Amino acid sequence: MDEGLDYLDDLDGEEAPSPSHQSPTVSRAIDALRDEDRHSTRMISPSLIRMSPIMDRLDPSEDLEGLIASIQEEGQKVPILVRRLPNGELEVVFGRRRLLACRALGRDVRATVMEMTDEESVIAQGVENNERLDTSFIERALFVARILDAGFKAVVVTRATGIDKTSISLMKGIVEGIPEELIRHIGPAHGAGRRQWDQLRSNLKDQMPTDISGVLAEIPRARPSPERLAEAIRLTQAKPKPQAEPPSPSGITARVSGSRLTISAGSKTDRGFLKHLESRLPELFEEWRKS
Repeated sequence: MDEGLDYLDDLDGEEAPSPSHQSPTVSRAIDALRDEDRHSTRMISPSLIRMSPIMDRLDPSEDLEGLIASIQEEGQKVPILVRRLPNGELEVVFGRRRLLACRALGRDVRATVMEMTDEESVIAQGVENNERLDTSFIERALFVARILDAGFKAVVVTRATGIDKTSISLMKGIVEGIPEELIRHIGPAHGAGRRQWDQLRSNLKDQMPTDISGVLAEIPRARPSPERLAEAIRLTQAKPKPQAEPPSPSGITARVSGSRLTISAGSKTDRGFLKHLESRLPELFEEWRKS
């Protein structure tokens, strides 16, 4: 690329001819070369590229071994997209896993460098996510919530993700209703959709513990992520309340309070039982004492 630009500078001695003295073909060639330089693919040290603050995965390094092995054996076939910030720093737009894989291998990463605004970067990141098949529901929900938390409007989220306004609201509600520590402990739970995560949010709604360490301790990290989600749902379900004893079919009710027993008859026809019980109390007491 640099050689091409040097050639343009040397076309007519010290500098390239002005557009008014160039043929249309030469002008298009010069513009194409300059445009290619602005959006060029180049090899960059991973240490010079920082992560974006709006993450689209719970853990970009999860199951990275396969990608590392592929790049080591066959090279990096698809470049990552990087943008140059106003202060000159480079920030990854998409391709975080390829960036991490090259960092682990200690090799430069192939990247396309572009100038992009914050909004353009978020939209490009979201569009690329939509083309992937391995992002889970909760990762998409977190991505939506992080875009909104960064100050962007819902219309930007829709342009980035294709998700409508109603679903955006539902996703944000789920993320806000579940502690992020619990979400991270569960993991992406590939295959689990909105219904399961919304059930967990609903379970926590009326009994959100101030300390969820007990729940976390009962969910082994060794289990697959979808199973951890199912276990979290089970552990946070409200315990059934003990049902009151149904009234006696005879209409007779008894209540013990300290050393006092109160027996009541529900109707006049049952009051005779109270006399019968009164007459048999000594006998019943003796029978209980012997037993």
